[in-house]
Amino acid sequence: MRVFIAAAAVAVGLGVSGSAVAVDRAATPAGTVELNNQGVEMAAQARYAEAEEFYRRALAKLAEGAEPPGSPMPGAGRNAESELTLTQALSRLQAATGESASDAGHVLDNLAALYLAKGDIANAESSALRAGAMLGETGRSGNRVLLATIYVEERRFAEARTLLESALPGASAQLGFTLNASLAAAALGEEKLDDAQEFCRRALEIASTALPPNHPGIASVWNNLGQVYRFQGRYLEAETSYRKAIEIWTAARGPAHPLVARGLLNLAAFEHERGRDRAAEELYGRAAGILDRTIGTDALQTMIARNELGEVLRAEGRYVASEQLSGATLPAIRKLLPESDPRVLRALTNYARLLAATKRQADANALWTHIRLVAGTLPSGSFQ
Repeated sequence: MRVFIAAAAVAVGLGVSGSAVAVDRAATPAGTVELNNQGVEMAAQARYAEAEEFYRRALAKLAEGAEPPGSPMPGAGRNAESELTLTQALSRLQAATGESASDAGHVLDNLAALYLAKGDIANAESSALRAGAMLGETGRSGNRVLLATIYVEERRFAEARTLLESALPGASAQLGFTLNASLAAAALGEEKLDDAQEFCRRALEIASTALPPNHPGIASVWNNLGQVYRFQGRYLEAETSYRKAIEIWTAARGPAHPLVARGLLNLAAFEHERGRDRAAEELYGRAAGILDRTIGTDALQTMIARNELGEVLRAEGRYVASEQLSGATLPAIRKLLPESDPRVLRALTNYARLLAATKRQADANALWTHIRLVAGTLPSGSFQ
């Protein structure tokens, strides 16, 4: 079983869509565009709570502007954290406006991408689907990529590929880059390594003339190319690719951005597989620290990073520290994902190894049996 962090990235690079709303200011309530664009800026800095606040205020502002005089929407703009208010804002906006509903679609697309970056996949999908229903044809290309990226996170690879391939004909150079980069991530998820390598090659070829050399989307492609090389056993090329991705992300977004953490997680997994556990421990620790500060202690990616750090500590014989991390993270990962998800199976495998290493063989055997029942087999690379 291969568990990896693909940089499937909608936009390539921010981890969020990062697009400002293109709207008719005469038809848009004052301040809406500014609120959205402040959200984009906050998201680029991985200040996600602030970004979400700006996006919700922009949506509420749009809904207020759509209401006929004398019938204000209760709570609009006063309860930015209320999902009910957000839903009402969108519903009223669509009912009261024509094409200007696409304005809300752009803001909602950014909100969906923000949820994706935070690991809130259910809300990301819901918001992206609602955005797609509002956007005009020109806005749908980016929305398709966003939705496909969400499907990759949900391991719905065939649906992601269908969406992306439908947008390829006539795509501009920059959109073509994004589509090929995202197709590479989908192919990786399906373990179609030759296809993934070819999509990465096409994306990098386009980027050589269409994007600046330190564009964060290029880092996403190098990261996924590193995955391809790693699974092909081309280890020197894999390590070079991972480090190139981290270097570009760091230059583009700073050393404490979640995208940098994604690169560190893959490089850490590579180091652990090569038996270089001291290096893996340091990399997992850095990644977990970044994710803890940016997307939150309880976010899925943060939990996965800590769980993998616990596995490295087990390999080093530091069983008490490993137990502390595994015990805290395994229940949370199981709560956030279906039991059959490869990331859950990986975390269960890590804990079964710890049980065996600490002479709790009966418990370890029971857990191996459970893993077999759920997965149909033991994950590759596991042992008893």
